[in-house]
Amino acid sequence: MSGVNNIPIDDLVSAISETLTDYQRNVIDTVVSEETKKAMKKLVEKTKATAPVGNRTKHYRDNISSKVLNKSNLGYGLNYSELWYVKGSDYRLSHLLNNGHALRDGGRFEGTGFITKAADEIETAYLENLRAAIENGGR
Repeated sequence: MSGVNNIPIDDLVSAISETLTDYQRNVIDTVVSEETKKAMKKLVEKTKATAPVGNRTKHYRDNISSKVLNKSNLGYGLNYSELWYVKGSDYRLSHLLNNGHALRDGGRFEGTGFITKAADEIETAYLENLRAAIENGGR
């Protein structure tokens, strides 16, 4: 019986726990961070492509970006997150362009919903990719 691991029954729980912890660190944490980076990149690209363009010399869409908000491994799992944001003072326009607003002349600008549409589309694909990658062991 060479090549077979003999684990005493008393150590079985700790051996399973150690194996699952290694799997989580090596596979799940890597998959989550990689898929999150890919999804955020797609979200930034999609919102830049669909953002409304006005008459200003500096366009709102040029300021759309993302950054790593949190990246830590505290021993009980990866804590990784990214943030979609708009640089500079243009962040104030995000809600107005997405949801609409009143105009000076009494009219109304109906929002384009470009952020909501992009986020919904990307989120669905992100969750599917994440589930598939974890089920396939990170491959």
